[in-house]
Amino acid sequence: MKTKFATFVSTLGHPFLTLPVFIIFLLFSTEPVAKAGLLTLLIIGGIFIPVGLRTLLGVRKGKYTNLDVSDQAQRQQWFIVITLLLLIVTAIVWITDQNRTLRLGMICAFSLLLISQLVNTRVKASMHLAFHTFLGLLILHMNAVAGAIFLLFAPLLAWSRLYLKRHVLEEVLVGVVLGGLFGLIFWIIY
Repeated sequence: MKTKFATFVSTLGHPFLTLPVFIIFLLFSTEPVAKAGLLTLLIIGGIFIPVGLRTLLGVRKGKYTNLDVSDQAQRQQWFIVITLLLLIVTAIVWITDQNRTLRLGMICAFSLLLISQLVNTRVKASMHLAFHTFLGLLILHMNAVAGAIFLLFAPLLAWSRLYLKRHVLEEVLVGVVLGGLFGLIFWIIY
């Protein structure tokens, strides 16, 4: 029962769920519907769908141990693909001069991913906690109550990652620190 609950919490806090939901919410609450739809297609279609398919195929072929790409060595190659796709989409968002919140959020997310890739050579930082903390601070910037509620989920998410043995305490803490750092950078430059 505990394992099922931990798996549920971990899945609910997975960046491949939380990030697209946040992006859709942000875009459709700040942009006209047609523009929001195009930007959603760009971001989700340009990053999440290709990386998701690559990850699924990688698991099926035995290239990745699991959908979380929990193996530190396997993560390095996985990071390269997602970082390149995020760089391309971020560049398109900046070149087309999209709204400030989206541009800054994407550059901070790109920087978070890049630094996480570098950190991964020494410590397998929890990307669940890094992006959860980062998003929590972005949401907090837009809506204090929603952001606080989102951030209050972080300890439960950390517990799930530890319970499922996907991370050790140091990796969870590094994830929180990285996400917090780039969330604060967003606040400072916004």
